[in-house]
Amino acid sequence: MWLSGDYKFEVVHSVQLFAEYIRDGRLKFTHKIKEPITYQDPCNVSRSGGLAEEARYIIGHIAEDFREMTPHGNDNYCCSGGGGAIPMGPPFKRRRMEAGKVKADQIKATGAKIVICPCHNCYDQVRDLSKEYDLGIKVMSFKEIFEEIMYIPEELKAKEEEAGEESSE
Repeated sequence: MWLSGDYKFEVVHSVQLFAEYIRDGRLKFTHKIKEPITYQDPCNVSRSGGLAEEARYIIGHIAEDFREMTPHGNDNYCCSGGGGAIPMGPPFKRRRMEAGKVKADQIKATGAKIVICPCHNCYDQVRDLSKEYDLGIKVMSFKEIFEEIMYIPEELKAKEEEAGEESSE
């Protein structure tokens, strides 16, 4: 796993946790997203973390039209936003955009309208690449997609106040 150390607790990446929740029936969805979706395999999550297939397991439950980048999984190209490139700020943005052109072309070739990025560096980089290369995509995390399609049992839904009801405060 990418996060190593001597911890007194188990460290689990959200991709692994979400996949387990789906398998256990703890996370359910009302429908699948219809827009074409592709997935950015983050270096630390897929190549170093071994979670490429877990991500695709999740995607199989949330996307009707999933389009793989070529290459993908452990062989996917880096987005060029990691390794501290984004926090280095504006003087390095031009370099990030030039290095990320391969990723932009890879995304564009899928025809996807949504790119799922489970890494914040990738999320910010792909969003910047979309602006730079006019990709016309929406960058989303798994959590953002879950918010749109997650099944919530009636007993767990927030109760709306009835019209005319006054607050106790």
